Amino acid sequence: MIAIVKSNFNQEVTDALLKGCIDCLNETSTPFELFEVPGAVETVGFSNKLVAAKKYAGLIVIGAVIKGDTDHYEYVCDYVVQGHATLAATSPIPIIFGILTTQNEELALERALPTKMNKGKEFAITALEMIELYAKAT
Repeated sequence: MIAIVKSNFNQEVTDALLKGCIDCLNETSTPFELFEVPGAVETVGFSNKLVAAKKYAGLIVIGAVIKGDTDHYEYVCDYVVQGHATLAATSPIPIIFGILTTQNEELALERALPTKMNKGKEFAITALEMIELYAKAT
């Protein structure tokens, strides 16, 4: 089973990413469990909890951090990237970092929408590939 942690901030973008991801997992009959958190920052702590639970073969983290007029964007991006990189480096399961960091909402939607770049589907495909590789490595 795959765990999906989805940030609800920038919801139009994250909903589109989630749709592409879930459509792919359903096409491959891959079971998943969805958890929604308020924002990208909250994905870090919750992802750690899910890895510690030892119930999942892989974890997909979905979110969108879009640049605004303040420095907050940089702080959030740094925290979220570092938090997930640290977790992934020691995790016994693959962590798929599906948090978009873009300069504006238009760029985020271009990457997120299933009718456009469909990054959500890419996250699911990557998770399936990495779960298989992790299984071979044990």
